[in-house]
Amino acid sequence: MSALAVSGCGSTSKGATAPRPPSPVNLTVYIDDSRVSVSPTAVGAGPVAFIITNQASQAQSLAVLPAGGAAGQPLVTTGPINPQATAQVTVDFSSPGRYSLSTGGDGGPGSTIRAASIRIGKPRASSDHQLLQP
Repeated sequence: MSALAVSGCGSTSKGATAPRPPSPVNLTVYIDDSRVSVSPTAVGAGPVAFIITNQASQAQSLAVLPAGGAAGQPLVTTGPINPQATAQVTVDFSSPGRYSLSTGGDGGPGSTIRAASIRIGKPRASSDHQLLQP
């Protein structure tokens, strides 16, 4: 007689799964020769896709920085965006607060184009129960 050893491949305990992040929100950024504008100006924390159009007369880059005197390093910068061209960048905002969108790689005071401001609020809900999500 032969003996069979049966081992289970699975487990009956339910493993913990991390919730999916919130669905990305699209913000439209418009750059012209005098200012940067963004719409909407307030969203909850989570992934944000910036869709940028440069309507200025020269190539511009966009930097997203924490607002305030201790802004520090940009969270993200684009490469130069040619006039009449578009670009897209994504930032995963984890901390509520105000952020500045300014032209120039460092977003510094040397820019002649007035910066825009956005407010990031409390974290948005998970996208666990939303259809057509990856």
